[in-house]
Amino acid sequence: MTSLDLNPPRYPNVSVRHPENFKWPDAKACGVTIAWHMDGEAGPVFWEREKGPKHLAAISEAAYGITTALPRILELHRRFEIPATFFVPAHVAERHPHAVELILKDGHEIGHHGYMHENVFGMELEDERAIFEHANAILQNLTGETPRGWSAPGWAVTEQTLNIMIELGMLYDGSLMEYDRPHFIGTAQGELVELPISMVLDDWAMFGGGIFPYSQAQIMPADHAHQIWLEEFNGLRHYGGLFHSTFHPNLTGRPGRLLMLAQLFEQMRTHDDVWWGTCEQAAEWLMHLDNK
Repeated sequence: MTSLDLNPPRYPNVSVRHPENFKWPDAKACGVTIAWHMDGEAGPVFWEREKGPKHLAAISEAAYGITTALPRILELHRRFEIPATFFVPAHVAERHPHAVELILKDGHEIGHHGYMHENVFGMELEDERAIFEHANAILQNLTGETPRGWSAPGWAVTEQTLNIMIELGMLYDGSLMEYDRPHFIGTAQGELVELPISMVLDDWAMFGGGIFPYSQAQIMPADHAHQIWLEEFNGLRHYGGLFHSTFHPNLTGRPGRLLMLAQLFEQMRTHDDVWWGTCEQAAEWLMHLDNK
């Protein structure tokens, strides 16, 4: 007799709901939400809480995206008049309050990204809730508003995570990958708007890596990312989906890659049938459609 467990696995009790007759504002062909994950020093510190802060090279590489790249990124968004959402670990926000001010000054959104970029998969309920509440308090103090949405560090999200977000009154999640368009995802606690993402639009797959605790980095020509992202934009525009990026300032904010991103934005901007907005605006649009 086999010792294998041949019973079907138990999946999370999560529902999906698509509003009828979904459409983009003003009957646009597709939507674009440019999201930056400004992980900063929280990256190396999360992995090694004691040793990480002492590793000056790792900390300097992580901080590059904030001190050097962010002003260039904001200038790029001003030039093309493109709104953005910056998902910021609360520790990074409290360490760099001036960066928060610059982002808000330009009218962009700041979203929840944990306190220390924690991977919450397998975390105890009270610990995970404490992270959400602690980060919420810090971001509210710095921005004057409680963050409306969250994107999962390391794409770690569970049914428990969704329940916590619903209990805290958050509007949206931006971590799941099954669909191309905004939709609702629900648990026994209620519903959230889901703004789907994809590894195709995650720069970590092409440029990711770090000094500590990692041992290698992925380095490829910016043209490769340009080709992949433009292909995906064209496809999502054809099928009416959401181009929801996962860009990291210390990766795509490097000089050569930022010039590539400017070319991509210029090409995307040639189409007048594209809706551009923050993640919060995209989520609010779905709520508007659902309430009509």
